[in-house]
Amino acid sequence: MADGAVTFLLQNLKDLVVHQIELSRAAKDELDWLQKELEMMNAVLEDAAGKFKGKAFATWEKQIREVVYEADDLIDSYIIQEQTKKRVGSTSKRIDIAEKMRNLRIKRIEPIFRTAMSNLSLLPPSEPRTNKIRTVDPLLDKTVVGFEDAIETLISCLREDSPGVEAISIIGMPGLGKTTVASKIYRDSSIDFGIPTKIWVNVSDEYSPRDIYLPIVKNFTNQDLSNFTDSELATKAREHLGGVKFLLVVDDVWTEKAWNDIKRALPVSNGSGKVLITSRSDKVAFHANPNREPHRLRFLTQEESWKLLQLEVYHKEGVWPSDLVAIGKTISDKCGGLPLALVVIGGILLDKIYPRESTKSEWTQVAQKFEQYLFTNDQEKEKNMKDIIALSYDKMPYHLKDCFLYFGVYPNDFDISAWKLIRLWIAEGFIKEENGSGRSLEDIAEENLKELIRRNLVMVGRRNAQGKVKSCRVHDMIREFCKKLAGFDQSNFLQVISKSTEGVFMPEVSKVADFRRVCLHSHFLDFLKENPVGPRTRSFICFSKHETDAEPNSLQSIVEAFKLLRVFEGSSIKFPRFHTKLNKLIHLRYITLAGGDEFRVLPSNIVALCNLQTFVIDTSYHTFEIKANISGMRKLRHLKTRAAIILNDNKECSQNTTLITLTRLSTESCKDEVLSKVPNLQALGIYGYLVSLANSSCLRQLSFLKKLKMINGVPSQKPVLRLLDAALFPPNLRSLTLSATNLDWSYMSTLGNLELEVLKLKDNAFKGDKWRVGPNEFGCLHSLQIERSDLSIWTVEDGCFRELRYLYLNYCMRLVAIPRNIAKSLQILDLGSVSDSAKSSAQEIALEKQKTPGESDGFNLIIALDKKNQIMMPYTQQHKYTR
Repeated sequence: MADGAVTFLLQNLKDLVVHQIELSRAAKDELDWLQKELEMMNAVLEDAAGKFKGKAFATWEKQIREVVYEADDLIDSYIIQEQTKKRVGSTSKRIDIAEKMRNLRIKRIEPIFRTAMSNLSLLPPSEPRTNKIRTVDPLLDKTVVGFEDAIETLISCLREDSPGVEAISIIGMPGLGKTTVASKIYRDSSIDFGIPTKIWVNVSDEYSPRDIYLPIVKNFTNQDLSNFTDSELATKAREHLGGVKFLLVVDDVWTEKAWNDIKRALPVSNGSGKVLITSRSDKVAFHANPNREPHRLRFLTQEESWKLLQLEVYHKEGVWPSDLVAIGKTISDKCGGLPLALVVIGGILLDKIYPRESTKSEWTQVAQKFEQYLFTNDQEKEKNMKDIIALSYDKMPYHLKDCFLYFGVYPNDFDISAWKLIRLWIAEGFIKEENGSGRSLEDIAEENLKELIRRNLVMVGRRNAQGKVKSCRVHDMIREFCKKLAGFDQSNFLQVISKSTEGVFMPEVSKVADFRRVCLHSHFLDFLKENPVGPRTRSFICFSKHETDAEPNSLQSIVEAFKLLRVFEGSSIKFPRFHTKLNKLIHLRYITLAGGDEFRVLPSNIVALCNLQTFVIDTSYHTFEIKANISGMRKLRHLKTRAAIILNDNKECSQNTTLITLTRLSTESCKDEVLSKVPNLQALGIYGYLVSLANSSCLRQLSFLKKLKMINGVPSQKPVLRLLDAALFPPNLRSLTLSATNLDWSYMSTLGNLELEVLKLKDNAFKGDKWRVGPNEFGCLHSLQIERSDLSIWTVEDGCFRELRYLYLNYCMRLVAIPRNIAKSLQILDLGSVSDSAKSSAQEIALEKQKTPGESDGFNLIIALDKKNQIMMPYTQQHKYTR
């Protein structure tokens, strides 16, 4: 992990030039020495990480990281001082950086490095290993093994009559598969028609009653619930559930109190309602229903364990090499029938598939080491689950370890945005550039995420239309492992601060001064009232499942508390306004801010944030004015907000060649003099009066633009005429979203001749009864989504939609039928609210594909039963979430 800190410091040395800091000759000599020493240290670290393990190596790694932190802080403090002097003309005494670096070198860096090199020569080396991993399709269906009997029994229980709402519990140790079984039942098609309303609620150990009630109420209404109290939400949930036959799955209930909170949302007399609970606790199960014995999940048998291990490593049975069967069954038996152990060990074995003899040797070592982790009695097995994750962590390539441990910053059961996660990794310095590879930092980070998914340490939550990961999750035990290994006591990589039931922060706020990354999931205002001071803190991360309204001086308090901040994630905190002192955080690389209607202007002095890479602004106001000259923010790559951005169009501004994401731009700022300053945009969102762009060709100059989203923000039934002129669109556009444009379907021929791969038509983007697709149109399209349309007759000529894999239709109640001749390449046909005749035509397409050799493989037909019970895309069903 120290490798990431060293890499960041090396980049920091280069940034001294960018900041135009004048250095004395002595300072330059010291910094040159430091750079050479760090490069040597980095090489030794990467090499040693593959050879040595254990406490001795971990201790040396921590020592290096701490001294690197010191050097990093010294340099950044010096930059702040020099920048401040330039800005205000201060004559204060400057830091003698040469002298301080010399002292750090002589007293700290050289002794640590010499001692470490000496000690490393005495450590017994492990066998060298390669970072190469066999590529396996992560979308393969991971069949649940061994729980068929449990699922059948539980479904039978759900169908039983009862005088009132009945709770049925699934209990067992962590990693035994409670959530997997509940999820399988929740998605079982055999109960869909018998139980039309199904709701899933995550509870976990840290929850609020609101986290329980909101998912229930939101299943029945789109009403704004932000001002409802917990009691009012519970009442509404009880009223909605009182009149329907429902299945409520409540996952990961830890305490009797949690069940009492759940019970407040349940109707008393609805015998058609069932609640399926997963819990680790017998007490919770009997408290929820003293009249029914909870269902205790068993361990997998030897045969089931062997089957699951085969599926995890080779994704099918019967292909395991015969000379490796004995060692494979030995490893399988050592897992003690625990599904999570089999999944994690399967990932380790997958990483060790080499030429046959090497594989056997490596797998034998896994089997030998495995005996210290799993024992015969249940108590010891539970205690050593963290050791199973540690084994997977130890076998992980060095460049992945910081990325993996970073999952410790998130709360339990948190839906993690992959887009944000990737940018956070980059801002934290975990992602290294690959000279000559042609891959961007975002591409490299995305591959890291995919690799963690392949290793079964991260689960896919949702995927987008192109199959890319949109959100992900980690198992609670994985998160706990990351949080503890990365904590201050072991490595000072990150520290989660929480408030105990006694109202005391753990650890104490006074200790923040030593923490590198501070993570806070709740009690934000109480935390600030304790006046934290973090002179070494580089990240302040506040992820929460519900919003907190900040006080007027909250942002100023953060600026003053954490002066060297590089990352601030505050999307769950609503600030009343920007504070002028925000520009003092000149080392910021990533910031997410949220606010209400008053949050509508970004001041010009924000341009001082010269290191900023990602800026996400969430405001409830419809426009957001940016007075700052973003062209001067040379490292800014992503600027996102839901409001319509009004940009400074000063013609004297220079180009910003780094900005690749800009969304949403107001139509009044969408003009040549603005877009010419950001020529390398790859993703652009436009919001406003789209008719004003009808005669404009300003988008054509964006030759790198791949993704475009255009939303007509002016309510009107009139079409946005002339919008679909071929001259409007950039040459390399691959994804297009149109919303509320009210165009006639005849204009679609223009889009049909573009090389689009993704097309989303929302909120009456096109209107009219008929859409005829001409010959060979949309030949490259992979994904088509149509939402809210009055389309009735849809006809398709031959040669169209040759590559179409995903079709989503929702709120298309007049559509008579889905054209059959678009179905040949179709893999997913996803229907929301559509007419019965459209559903019937979809079923006919599915039957035809089943009869056609080769077309039924991997095909999924998804039909929502009603507006309140949408079935999720199967991408999410193909990844187990095992507890």
